[in-house]
Amino acid sequence: MNFTETVKKYSEWGLSCLPTDLKGKRPIGANSSDWTNHDFELNDFNDCDSIGIKCGKASGNLECIDIDNHFEDAKEILTKYLEITEVNEIYKKYKLPIETTQRGGYHLLYRCEKIEGNRKLAARWKSEENRPDHFFETRGEGGMFLCCPSPGYKIIRNIFENIATISIIERAILIDNAVAMNEYVEPGKNEYQNGTDRPGDIYNSTSGSISEMKGLLQSAGWKDLGNLKWRRPGKNDGISATLGKVAPNVFYVFTGNGYPFDPMKAYLPFQVLALLKFGGDFSEAAKSIAPERIFTNHAIKMNQTEIEKILEGSKIDTRRQIEKPPTILSIRENIATSLIYKRVFTLGNFSCIIGKAKSRKTFFLSLITASLLNKNQNDKFDSDMPEHKNEILYFDTEQGEYDSYNAIRRIEKMAGTGLRLRGYNLRQFSPMERCQIIEYAFGKYGDKAGYCVIDGIADLANGINDEDEATRVTTFLLMLTKKYNCHISTIIHQNKNDNFATGHLGSAIMKKAEIIISVTKREGSASEINCDMGRGVDFEPFEMTINNEGMPEVGGVIKCKAIPSHYEETVKEESYFDNKTENIPF
Repeated sequence: MNFTETVKKYSEWGLSCLPTDLKGKRPIGANSSDWTNHDFELNDFNDCDSIGIKCGKASGNLECIDIDNHFEDAKEILTKYLEITEVNEIYKKYKLPIETTQRGGYHLLYRCEKIEGNRKLAARWKSEENRPDHFFETRGEGGMFLCCPSPGYKIIRNIFENIATISIIERAILIDNAVAMNEYVEPGKNEYQNGTDRPGDIYNSTSGSISEMKGLLQSAGWKDLGNLKWRRPGKNDGISATLGKVAPNVFYVFTGNGYPFDPMKAYLPFQVLALLKFGGDFSEAAKSIAPERIFTNHAIKMNQTEIEKILEGSKIDTRRQIEKPPTILSIRENIATSLIYKRVFTLGNFSCIIGKAKSRKTFFLSLITASLLNKNQNDKFDSDMPEHKNEILYFDTEQGEYDSYNAIRRIEKMAGTGLRLRGYNLRQFSPMERCQIIEYAFGKYGDKAGYCVIDGIADLANGINDEDEATRVTTFLLMLTKKYNCHISTIIHQNKNDNFATGHLGSAIMKKAEIIISVTKREGSASEINCDMGRGVDFEPFEMTINNEGMPEVGGVIKCKAIPSHYEETVKEESYFDNKTENIPF
């Protein structure tokens, strides 16, 4: 074919061309070692099979992003790439040209003040050939690519006439987002294989380790951008790493400024733990991974014998009588001339207090806690904590030290005692550290603790919309209530636009909670207390007010529900009834 007219046009546009064979592997008319510096004559293009364009300085610092079609999905890859917001903005801003290749791939072209040589950006494993295959690459200084009108090549977006010069930062954004699509890391060079029996191997196999890895990265200044992408500390745009793209538990770093991480290397959770928390001391990191830590408790691989024992021990035997869980807090209500007691909290379960910001949820928990410390504290609640399980643990994860102090002092003043109450402020710690501290406290005091408050359950998670975190935190609560036979009350915020608890975490907790109590701010100093959902639990809405001394007090019933005509026949004067009793129609 004769490409001389095309070459003239491309030359006017600042593009340096070279004649090649059909595959573009061997430039025609020049030795393979000097074609980059060889200036081809027009007559060199008279009878060549295809033409190519030199990248780099020869074409005004031209660089080409090459998307191959080795997996027959280049169109899908390009679509996903251009759907990335910051990539799409650059593409549209400069009207960057795109051409298709003879095998269904694509070229995206731009110029930049600073470019590199040819670079492999993203790969995936090609199982039929038992090797990794790079589907995202660049052609830069010293490189070339075949172009239109070579056979099979066609410009589909914009034109080559004025290929834009983008900024160094914009180029980095294009490159980084391409690298972020990488799905393969070479095992030997990146220590990417999990072992089986070392502390770090066990740690890597747990879902909780991923949550802690996220927390450690965020504490070190890394920013979670969503869609598995992360940005290094000190960087305002672009991406620097992926977490979960190469593999579910792999942090893949491609920035050269992500100390202590090296570029183009994958890190497992244990490596991240050792580098960020222990300064690279893997021995100390291994010592910190005790078997009782919550994130290893639920994921260590068990052998068949252990599973068999657990299965048999968990079997439900209907021939054996199972006692109802002891009720530690009831609510008193008047029905006609009778006084009945409705269960609110039982041992071995947890409850959720929900409400919008500043609805006085903490004041309500203060009222409940004081009632558990002193059953005569008010006429609304009645406590019945077993003598051997009458201590209370109170963890504040939200408030500052002064406000936490006042919250505990308020409870002690209302109850007239603080001897059985242990309060802790955990605001300064990371989510995983808070979980470890709480679990340690239960290990130390749990045998005598029948009730626990965690004011700010969202602060035990690295993200309220992370499904793995929601599962981990909910499992954490279930484990503590089961293992230590206590009741835990948690606080979580409601969404601004509806009455649901926020995020995946809120949804998971609401599904597992024994009772969900909402606190809604009303006019003045009053709040409305409602039983939103309960497992056989219900009570009439009532009012809580804050008196002149800043203490919460129980007000009157706000509204009453209809009483069935036969209800009075089932109620005994001054008797205790569990809401699940069959002859009481709640």
